[in-house]
Amino acid sequence: GTVSSTASCLQLQKRAERVAVALIEKGRLNPGDHVALVYPPGIDLIATFYGCLYAGCVPVTVRPPHPQNLATTLPTVKMIVEVSKSVCILTTQAIMKLLKSKEAAAAVDVKSWPMVLDTDDLPRTKRLQVYKPPTPEMLAYLDFSVSTMGILAGVKMSHAATSALCRSIKLQCELYPSRQIAICLDPYCGLGLALWCLSSVYSGHQSILVPPLELDSNVSLWLSAVSQYKVRITFCSYSVMEMCTKGLGTQTETLRLRNINLSCVRTCMVVAEERPRITLTQSFSKIFKDLGLSPRAVSTTFGCRVNMAVCLQ
Repeated sequence: GTVSSTASCLQLQKRAERVAVALIEKGRLNPGDHVALVYPPGIDLIATFYGCLYAGCVPVTVRPPHPQNLATTLPTVKMIVEVSKSVCILTTQAIMKLLKSKEAAAAVDVKSWPMVLDTDDLPRTKRLQVYKPPTPEMLAYLDFSVSTMGILAGVKMSHAATSALCRSIKLQCELYPSRQIAICLDPYCGLGLALWCLSSVYSGHQSILVPPLELDSNVSLWLSAVSQYKVRITFCSYSVMEMCTKGLGTQTETLRLRNINLSCVRTCMVVAEERPRITLTQSFSKIFKDLGLSPRAVSTTFGCRVNMAVCLQ
């Protein structure tokens, strides 16, 4: 695997300012308007998240529809956009075309989408007067997720709650500016969203972002990144853990020959949205013990979908 893109805080800020200006001038949006962000995992998603905050809008992160499975995935996008009362969708040119395509029209009413803006080629802008919420209790973002039963659940996150969440992650994980953490989670809800979009800007550490979908073509990508950057703290999902257990269970010798060493890992946290899967975590620990992973390093944590009062153990 290779690094596809990087962003410093300054680069993120400049991109976020361009997004904010587009929302205000092109979209004619007002503070408090809800905006759906339909992006694949990546820097664009993070930049547009802050662009919304800079303009005073409320971001709603939405997993993009799968081009080969619009019939199932597009209605979920439509449902989140409608339930969140989003007045605008920010996305890429490719996804914008997909949302309005003939194939999409077979799954949803494409004429009822709110305004759609693409952010692929935003012009450079003058400095922006960044919106400051009048009180910490103002809404910062909406956290929507679909349960394994197909039930849509939304959590309203205020600026105060967002700061408290970031602070608890920083304290619990001892995140300093010199730290690097690896994240192999989807960035659309719960701790995945907080770790992708918020945590490294709040704490100042460097985040290595590995979209779980990338493991379909390179199952060792996450563990290779952990080894290469000598990461002490890493987060993953149960599906990522399962892919590694099934896909790499018989390849530990090959991985060792490629100099993959996991002895650097102090904490490998699997983010659960259900009860802990003890058998899976034990299998994972047993398989990768041969690469130096300490069984004591692997533990389970819960996001806000389980309980708003539970953040990290």
